[in-house]
Amino acid sequence: MGKIERIRLAPGDRERLERLVRDRNTPQKVVWRARIVLMAGDGVGAVAVARQVGKSVRRWRRRYRRRCTRSGRRTA
Repeated sequence: MGKIERIRLAPGDRERLERLVRDRNTPQKVVWRARIVLMAGDGVGAVAVARQVGKSVRRWRRRYRRRCTRSGRRTA
């Protein structure tokens, strides 16, 4: 398996993602994407995240990292 990008969440991002997960009106696909990024930010490995959310995690870790890189924030 290839190397997984390390993620460090900005405080504002963590709060926003946690709010999405808690909000009962958030679509489920957004909730599981937010959980993937939150767990990755906590240092949970890709296999463990995939087991907990039941989805592939590589794409969403990569997308978060790219978005932060474009905005000038460091993720690792």
